[in-house]
Amino acid sequence: MEIQRVNNEDLTAITDLVEAVSKVAVLPHFNEQGKQEYIARVLPDIKTTFDNDDFVTVKAVSNNTLLGFAAMRGGNYLTHLFVSHQTQGRGIGQTLLQYLLDSTDAQEIKLRSAVNAIDFYLKHGFEITEQEGEFNGIRFVPMSLIRSTLS
Repeated sequence: MEIQRVNNEDLTAITDLVEAVSKVAVLPHFNEQGKQEYIARVLPDIKTTFDNDDFVTVKAVSNNTLLGFAAMRGGNYLTHLFVSHQTQGRGIGQTLLQYLLDSTDAQEIKLRSAVNAIDFYLKHGFEITEQEGEFNGIRFVPMSLIRSTLS
């Protein structure tokens, strides 16, 4: 498996991956309003992470097959982390996360976790910073990773 920077030719495949994972793992946790809002906002938002100097956007690939996608904004805010449903549990998410963490020296990394991903982030050192929130039916849990200043 390789971690590579995304390019514009990856947009369709990554959008398809995010949509497929979302249908199985994310959307079932939302009400109808949340599902519509997610489809209208989150999927089109993927494009904003491409060719944007404020984002580090990467993909996990093996034998020309897309396995996962992740993006971090401003060096301190994880905006996306998706792994193909068929390959979850094989360390791909951890590898993508570690790549992004290694790309920044920020002391604190924040994110809004999908309800289904809380345990993944807790396992990797993130802590819940606020109670579950909701925006137009999209449920999320604010989380943060504080990194030690000791090297």
